Amino acid sequence: MGLEKVIEKIQKEGTEKITTIITDAEKQATQILQTKQKTIEETSAKKKQDLEKQIESLKTQEASGIEIDIKKMRLNAEKDVLNTTYQECLQMLSTLPHDEDNFFSSEIVKKELPDAAYIYSNKRDEPFVRSHTKISFGGLIETLGGIIVENKEKTLQLDYRYETIAEIIWDRSLKEIAEKLFK
Repeated sequence: MGLEKVIEKIQKEGTEKITTIITDAEKQATQILQTKQKTIEETSAKKKQDLEKQIESLKTQEASGIEIDIKKMRLNAEKDVLNTTYQECLQMLSTLPHDEDNFFSSEIVKKELPDAAYIYSNKRDEPFVRSHTKISFGGLIETLGGIIVENKEKTLQLDYRYETIAEIIWDRSLKEIAEKLFK
C-alpha cells in the first residue's frame, strides 16, 4: 500500500468520523433545542395560566370594589334622604299651631315634676306659655317649639322641646321609617 492510499484511507476515515461527530452533534443540538422548546412552552403555558388566574383575581377584586362602592353610594343616598326627612319633620313641627293639646299639658308637667318652678320656651311660644301656666317663666331658649321645665334648685329638668321629642321618636322608629322609604 502506498503512502497515498494510507493518507487517502486516513482522510476518508477522518471525514467519516467528522461526519459522524457532526451528525451526532446536530442530533444532540436538535434534542437540546427540542427539550428547551418544550421547557419554554411549558413555562409559557404556566405563566399564561398564572396570568389568567391573576386577571381573574383582579376582576373579582374590581367587581367587589365596585359592589362596595355602589353599597356606599346607596347608603349615603339613603342617609341623605333620612336626614332630609328628619329636617322636614322638624320644620313641620315648628309650624304647629298653639293649642294646649298639642303643645304641652300642665297636668303632665305637674305629674312628672310636681315642684316645677321655671318654664322656658322660644320667643314665638312665650305668650302662649305665659298665659297657660302658673309656673314662673324662666327665659327664652333656642328651640323650634316646646318647653323645658325645671325645679327650683335647677337640678331636675323636663325637656319637652320638639327636637328632643322628635329625636326620641325618630330613634325608636328609624328602622320602620327606613323600610317605608326604601321598599
